[in-house]
Amino acid sequence: MNDRKIIPRSVWYGLEGTGYDKIAQELKSVDPLLRKWIAIYAIYKFEFSPDDPFQYYDFISSSKNSRYAAIEFSIPIETIKTSDGIDDRDITITKLETMDSKKEINLLLEKSNIAPELFTPPWRCDYPL
Repeated sequence: MNDRKIIPRSVWYGLEGTGYDKIAQELKSVDPLLRKWIAIYAIYKFEFSPDDPFQYYDFISSSKNSRYAAIEFSIPIETIKTSDGIDDRDITITKLETMDSKKEINLLLEKSNIAPELFTPPWRCDYPL
């Protein structure tokens, strides 16, 4: 029997379809003053304009030659509570990986010991970006 965990089918189809451009999950933070997330972005859904190189977060722009990007980051809880918008200066990126296939995503999650079955649409895990 195959006990391998995977990203839920409905969540993956939402990412691959027109539902959303990222999926995420909140991770346990070792620092009680920080919240931590991991997200997988479907970079191919973003339209990059040479006229506006700052239209997206830096990590999205730097991943534009890949199909997907996984970002793990933290944000101070105080920033989340008091800010009306989160930008690149507010987050601390601990991992940024680019990938071109679902297989590469699964390998990264396995190597990083991230539970793929816990990914959800971003609004279901208070995703701040």
